[in-house]
Amino acid sequence: MTMNGGTLLQLIVVFGSLSLLSFGGTNTVLPEMHRQAVTGYHWLTDLQFASIFAISQASPGPSSLIVSLVGLKAAGWLGALVATIAMFTPAAVLTFAASLAWERFRDAKWRIATEKGLAPITVGLLLASGLVITRAADHGWSAFMLTGATTILLVITRVNPLFVMVGAGIIGGLGLVK
Repeated sequence: MTMNGGTLLQLIVVFGSLSLLSFGGTNTVLPEMHRQAVTGYHWLTDLQFASIFAISQASPGPSSLIVSLVGLKAAGWLGALVATIAMFTPAAVLTFAASLAWERFRDAKWRIATEKGLAPITVGLLLASGLVITRAADHGWSAFMLTGATTILLVITRVNPLFVMVGAGIIGGLGLVK
């Protein structure tokens, strides 16, 4: 962890720019967040990134907690605060400004086309995020198989994801996944 003004500025640049790209939530920008935090600035390792992603998903509240955890690892508590503010402020300001005009154009063809066009983009970004997390966390065949089985189970059934998480935790705790 490096605590200096340069790291704080890097956090502002990274998360401020990701904020403006995160259509559909923080998970849509995970591949770029991973690239910047792990490969670009070396704030975390692959395993640390996968671990804080798991913590952010399992914790109550918004999944965007990962932003604060990356900031915490990069520059301590001040880094967590700076990263969080940088992630939320640009998007909040842009959303507020856009919402003022958005309702005015409720029946405009371009508005309807924009909404329909952003949906598949968001799904694609979420799929890319899943791939990045899988590659960061899974380093053996047993882990890849558990990820695949979990994905199939969640797609084809209505089983509660919490039960799947508990089951996967037990399998990992028993040392069956490497």
